[in-house]
Amino acid sequence: MKKNYGLTRTEEQIMELLWAAEKPMTFREIMNVAKNEWKKEWKAQTLNTFLLGLQKMNLIRTEKGTSCNLYYAFFSKEQHIHNWTKKMVEEYYENSLSRFVTVFLGEEELSKEEAEAIRKLL
Repeated sequence: MKKNYGLTRTEEQIMELLWAAEKPMTFREIMNVAKNEWKKEWKAQTLNTFLLGLQKMNLIRTEKGTSCNLYYAFFSKEQHIHNWTKKMVEEYYENSLSRFVTVFLGEEELSKEEAEAIRKLL
């Protein structure tokens, strides 16, 4: 089930790794983290399936290295959350920010400070 910004728990783990990396990572580096830190006993095909899925979602890119492929996040985490939220508002709230805020608030009311902050944004 996809629940963390449109990602499964495992997809999110991989993305967190790539977001935190200071440089692109090799397949082997990602597999080593999965095995040693996450205690996953994956076959290469399993990790490859996750990486291909993240590529199809346009979250990661691959560079052909001289001896191996390099994987890196295409967007920052903040940009991904922004894109995911925007898509959610479009799909579930008919692209209406006011409908989204209404549902988000439910029975609660905005404080004067929050209302003023929103006014300034608009």
